[in-house]
Amino acid sequence: MTKTPIPRRLRRIAERQHGRLTRTQLRDAGATRRQIERWMASGWLTREHRGVYVLGARPRDRTGVFAAALHALGPSAVLSFRSAGAIWLLLTGAVPVEVTVPPTTGRANRRRIRVHRAEVPAEHVTVKDGLRVTSLVRTILDLAAVLPPQQLARAFEQAQVRHHLTPEAVAIEVLCRGGRVGTPTLRSLLEGAVDPAAVASVLELRFLALCQHHGLPRPLVNVPLGSFVPDFRWPDAMVVVETDSRAFHSSVASRRRDAAKDAWLAEQGYVVIRLRWTDVTADTEGTANRIRAALDGAR
Repeated sequence: MTKTPIPRRLRRIAERQHGRLTRTQLRDAGATRRQIERWMASGWLTREHRGVYVLGARPRDRTGVFAAALHALGPSAVLSFRSAGAIWLLLTGAVPVEVTVPPTTGRANRRRIRVHRAEVPAEHVTVKDGLRVTSLVRTILDLAAVLPPQQLARAFEQAQVRHHLTPEAVAIEVLCRGGRVGTPTLRSLLEGAVDPAAVASVLELRFLALCQHHGLPRPLVNVPLGSFVPDFRWPDAMVVVETDSRAFHSSVASRRRDAAKDAWLAEQGYVVIRLRWTDVTADTEGTANRIRAALDGAR
């Protein structure tokens, strides 16, 4: 039987690794040192780190750059800190390439990679997009050590909205692993946090926080009613609150859907209150009084 040509085998390996190959994989596939040098001279391979190569003229996409960093630092390496925050979609924009390796790892200095040395328990490691990355909770703990408080708060909000991360899950780890850099900031953040339930946006999350802060009863969150899904509902008081973010409620079609929803809810006897971003984030006391009056009016 004819063996698969080396370049074809290498392409198959690279496709599983975001276009990256290691020198060990090249040699295991039968490539000689001279072949590797020839492929580099022709542009078929490009060295990215010591012992790590990019196959072909691939764009420097972030996932590929992260994959190369992991290959460069070995099988125990894990994406962490801001790199993990980007993988979990907690951070936007450019982030440094950050990888954590065990403290016993030998020489691990690499250009363009920020290396952290720490023990990362198995329960704090997962795989996303084919990359070893710190778990969501561990990522929040790490980010608390390197982000300013406001940026950390935004990252935590994204974790709650996108992944429904509860404050309790983070608090347990803070108690178990206290004394880390950033722990006081994280504890302060958790004091005012709420269980995200089924929230679908930061605006919804902040409305839940408003209810908790002002002592309003916790509503049902995104629970279907008929053919509609009210954002927040107090069934006993027959009150519904809709939080209208600009992203989902500014088009003509969305306004028509909102009008149909309001009309149907009114037919069922519900009082519908629509809130904008400023209602929830700026005039919190006025909004809380408005909701409380609607709830009291049903008694």
